[in-house]
Amino acid sequence: MRVAVILPTYNERENVGRLFERLEPLRSEQGMDLQLLFVDDGSPDGTGAEIGKLAREHAHVHLLEREGKLGLGTAYLDGFRRAIETIDPAVFVQMDSDLQHPPEKVKPLVEAVTGGADVAVGSRYVPGGSFEGLKGSRKLVSKGANWLARSVLGLSVHDTTTGFKALDRRAVETLLAARMHSSGFIFQVESLYVFKQNGLRMVEVPFVFELRERGESKMSEKEVWEFFRSVLAMRLRDYRQTRPEG
Repeated sequence: MRVAVILPTYNERENVGRLFERLEPLRSEQGMDLQLLFVDDGSPDGTGAEIGKLAREHAHVHLLEREGKLGLGTAYLDGFRRAIETIDPAVFVQMDSDLQHPPEKVKPLVEAVTGGADVAVGSRYVPGGSFEGLKGSRKLVSKGANWLARSVLGLSVHDTTTGFKALDRRAVETLLAARMHSSGFIFQVESLYVFKQNGLRMVEVPFVFELRERGESKMSEKEVWEFFRSVLAMRLRDYRQTRPEG
């Protein structure tokens, strides 16, 4: 079974090699044709060159280079499009490249999709999950953001802000057909709202959000305030008209 893992990067040169090493055992031990697609936004620290070296040495590593920092949400959408064009996977996985999403949890996410779900959400807020990688104010922001998204949008998913997900082809095509309004980390909530309005089946799979050992978080205070404004605006939108036929 071919699985495309979409991995946005920006200044993650210190992490991409270690991420590759932790994902690599899944190819042989779990019997998955795992294809890694990195989407780099012109990282000035040499992340693109580091990925390019991996791609030259390993046929299942792919690199999509974009000019400048264009946003997490658009990185995923561009990655989905490129994966459909060049990899043709049965399942898509989206995850961070900073090792806070444990690569070893890719398998249960993929199994949840092959078991009948359209979307498997890696969750820190269900039994078995935790967010020990979040500290201080970021933990409070995460809790507040999840409460707001669930309350305003009526989402049943407990972890609405997670970027760790597995999706089937229908879910990806639904996102690509939708008129998405977000480019930052609010994309995670907007995508769930699109899935909800289009009747896709979502399940949650617990995982432990790990500590970031190298590099810096990309979340800014501006994005936090933009998140709260965007959730309220999202409530008024109807994404159902963009549902793909068939």
